[in-house]
Amino acid sequence: MILIIGPPSVGKTLLLKRLQNNHPTLIKEDVPATISTVGTNLMTVTVLKKTEVTIREMGGAMGPIWHNYYKDSHAVMFMIDMSKHTQVAIACVQLLTMLSHPLTQNVPVLIILNKIDVPNGLTNAESESLFRFDELTKQAPQKITIIETSAKNGNNLDKVAKWIYEQNKNEDISSA
Repeated sequence: MILIIGPPSVGKTLLLKRLQNNHPTLIKEDVPATISTVGTNLMTVTVLKKTEVTIREMGGAMGPIWHNYYKDSHAVMFMIDMSKHTQVAIACVQLLTMLSHPLTQNVPVLIILNKIDVPNGLTNAESESLFRFDELTKQAPQKITIIETSAKNGNNLDKVAKWIYEQNKNEDISSA
């Protein structure tokens, strides 16, 4: 199972709904309505080659107990809202906490930088300065992939779908 986590209201549910409907590039007017996830949500999404993958979404308020779900996950997606300057610092701490947890040391991690289309969001220089992604990807034991997205307009959701597909394929091979 793949786990998706991140602070509240970063776009996790919208991303999954877009992937679930298998229309990651729908036009803005077709964006499905969402409400914040309270607790946990299991969602099956269809990715490349019509592969169905179950993803567990954890509500942002569940941050203190995310670690209880790491043992059941073969990959972790961590989503950050790049338009909320005050929330990014919290996301940074949560990300580093997740990456340092013993149960995530051998799982691939996808960092999703969402809402890159929103004006006045963090610039690339600001996000690099805060997260130090170059150092993070070199020093962390996990294989880390970073994708900039907009779940709202569908930007790069095809790359997220491909990453999910690859992790699911790798899990199928290792569990066979």
